[in-house]
Amino acid sequence: MSGYPFPGDATNRALLNTLVRKAPSGPEFQESAFEYPVVDEQGCTTRERVLIAFASDRTLASPCTVLHPQWVSVWDRNVLVDPAEVDVVHLVPLEEAWHSGAWAWTAKQRRDFANDLSNGLALRVLTATTNAERGSSDPAHWLPPYDGGNCNYAAEWVWIKARWNLTTDPAEYEALKTLIDTTDAGTCGEKPAYVPPLGLSPGVGPASIIGGIGAPSGTLYSLIRVQAFNADHRVVRETRVRPEGFYELTGLPPGGYTVKFLGGTSGTSAQWYSDQGPGGPPEVITVKAGSIASGITVAMVAAPGAAASVPGDGG
Repeated sequence: MSGYPFPGDATNRALLNTLVRKAPSGPEFQESAFEYPVVDEQGCTTRERVLIAFASDRTLASPCTVLHPQWVSVWDRNVLVDPAEVDVVHLVPLEEAWHSGAWAWTAKQRRDFANDLSNGLALRVLTATTNAERGSSDPAHWLPPYDGGNCNYAAEWVWIKARWNLTTDPAEYEALKTLIDTTDAGTCGEKPAYVPPLGLSPGVGPASIIGGIGAPSGTLYSLIRVQAFNADHRVVRETRVRPEGFYELTGLPPGGYTVKFLGGTSGTSAQWYSDQGPGGPPEVITVKAGSIASGITVAMVAAPGAAASVPGDGG
């Protein structure tokens, strides 16, 4: 098996680990500080734009309303036909955002967050009664009644927090970690996640280095370890390669790192990540705070004197 690229820019687990963990902060919540909803050039409010975007039939009765109202409530799977039963909600509630850092933003930054129509995640359609139950809760205190949506809910929550560089409190982080590590038979954390552009003050969170390996057929990837060395040549993070051939070095302070792959008893040689290939000099990987260096992939080679392959089917 030869080297191959990591699937996507990151994984849900790696993106979660770029978020800063700290207790909620800031003065008393002020909903009016977010200026929501706003009216666009066509005279439609943010709420009306979301109702159009998520309608089952987007045929318009007027510039700001649909002809045949029908929506699927995203987290409880209710089908709604009465606009009065529909709430347009922020995936990360405004009060949660406020205490996660938005209290320190400018008025324009809060307005941009509250009316973010640049993606299909920030604002969603939800049954009004379900929204009343949810309130401003984070995933440590509320999860969708539709269990099949828990992976997406957690992943999308992390995406929005990463996009706006919002913090997570310890209980919220543990809840997200549990969901991402256990949902969908443990695969949720390994699903590819597009790394969002950070909205505000990028570079306040920890960084990650992620990638994959290739090796001779039969190599057990789980026997190979990966180490990150800092500028002082000290090991600051170590992990084991997953059976599929991928690894994640997360929670790194910003800086320059060299990455070493240790063959152990896998039958492959220890080697540095190098742009010159196996046996080349170590290459420094520079990561900014809050960023992910992805695609750091190497082709492992058999150790001198080792058999061409080792028993097993991990390659």
